[in-house]
Amino acid sequence: MPSERFIENNIRRNCSVLGYPNALSIRRCRMGPGFGVADLVLLPERGPHKLVIVEAKQSSSLDAAGRVIGQVLMYYVGARHFGTRGLKHLRQFAACNTKSTRSLRPTSLRMLSGGVSPRDEAWAELQKGRKLSFEQIRLLIALDAPPPESLKAILKLLKVENGIDIGVVSVVGRDRIEVWPESN
Repeated sequence: MPSERFIENNIRRNCSVLGYPNALSIRRCRMGPGFGVADLVLLPERGPHKLVIVEAKQSSSLDAAGRVIGQVLMYYVGARHFGTRGLKHLRQFAACNTKSTRSLRPTSLRMLSGGVSPRDEAWAELQKGRKLSFEQIRLLIALDAPPPESLKAILKLLKVENGIDIGVVSVVGRDRIEVWPESN
């Protein structure tokens, strides 16, 4: 059974399949105080999405469907606090710190803000500028298998009833990924 790290590595290597060729990435990206640490954040070069949040889960986790949606929503709320200056800091960190961006250790707000401290000042720095809109943030759940019907049902309901669009990426083998729904 593939690990979450295997899933994340395949997403990083195959960003172009998701429509984000040459996207920068940060593993274990802190989404702000109290908003958690996303497994993987992609920073596309161009296009409508400025920030892509990926939460990886092994499909064998019994609580995967419900738990992963809660995590993704927490990360989304944190991401909505980021401003354009914060996004610039994230891109700069990802471009200049390749070893840290691959690490399994969570990034600190100080690292992401370019060295600003203490934590509250680093968070304030990341919030400067025009806030990211819902349309600029893409939410993805990455699994090691096709999404179960229960997860599909939850995601369809969230989209139809609440306008919250969360896609699913299935890592079905090394360098083989599929996206659901296909229209994203």
